[in-house]
Amino acid sequence: MMSRQLGINTYSYIWSMAAADCVRHLVGMGFRHFELMINPPHLSLDESPAARRELKAVMDETGAKATALNMPSLDHNLASPVARVREASIAMFNDAIDLAADLGAEWLVVVPGRMNPLFPPPKAERLKWIVDSVAALVPRAEARGVGLAIENVPFSSFPDAKSLGEFARGFKSRAVGVCYDAANAHFVGEAPGQGIAMLADVLRVMHVSDTRREVWRHDRVGLGSVPFGEVAQALNAISYEGVRTMEIIDANADDAMRESHRALVKLGFAQQGAVA
Repeated sequence: MMSRQLGINTYSYIWSMAAADCVRHLVGMGFRHFELMINPPHLSLDESPAARRELKAVMDETGAKATALNMPSLDHNLASPVARVREASIAMFNDAIDLAADLGAEWLVVVPGRMNPLFPPPKAERLKWIVDSVAALVPRAEARGVGLAIENVPFSSFPDAKSLGEFARGFKSRAVGVCYDAANAHFVGEAPGQGIAMLADVLRVMHVSDTRREVWRHDRVGLGSVPFGEVAQALNAISYEGVRTMEIIDANADDAMRESHRALVKLGFAQQGAVA
């Protein structure tokens, strides 16, 4: 594990750069740790073996590391009430596990199903759907050496730290952990520092970006009200040694990454890096 490193989720680049070009570009800015988004034309589940080897070669050549892979949640739902949707989502995640393994990524971020915020299904039913879906993924994850990092997402099965932690611990598998997103926590009214403390034993992937509580965003640091100092103190208090990944969505992505990196370093959130 890397100590107090800032990485980049490549969400802001999914429409403008293929993953290999994006890695080269961001390495040129001084970054080395990446959470790659599975979103064509950036990166596809259908990448050929040759394309996977080429991307892995680029990372090896540049000294880059794919710390995790992530799929936007609009195209899958592991907690759908429709069985065929759950089955298709499981198949997608199994393919994503294989892609992560081929690229040397230790974790795959998993959104635990989406709920209708106006009229969600009963808790017992949606819990069964998501438990069964994630349980179906564990054997492939364990076999390929890729962990499933279940994320706190608004309008998902587990938007808060308490329910998310209980769910992850219930599997009693080292292949199941938690991705905790500070902006998501802040948006739903949770104190992210308290959430981090509650998840100390299962926290494997950390996302940071800014948002206000009125509107859900993943902005550059300084545009919202996320208490980043509290987040940094909480991570240090639990001796979290993983990469802290900036999951920022911004039309001016390079500027957003540079500004956010500088701001987080000043807050003591990360080590001083060689980012341009």
